[in-house]
Amino acid sequence: MAERVFARKVEKVGFTDVWIGEKQPFGVEQAAIFPLFTEEVVELMRTLIPADRRDSVAISVIAKARKPR
Repeated sequence: MAERVFARKVEKVGFTDVWIGEKQPFGVEQAAIFPLFTEEVVELMRTLIPADRRDSVAISVIAKARKPR
């Protein structure tokens, strides 16, 4: 999802001061840390994604917002 779309959706549910910040490459080995990705999926990514591209298969984005009281 594009950052601007995410920010708009966050604002739509009542958050304010939405800040979309730092972007960093996200690789297969970082994905392996998260329980969202099973060991089978991680192994599949290691098998199918060329070694020179495994360090950046996605982009992680830090977002902050406030929920007014």
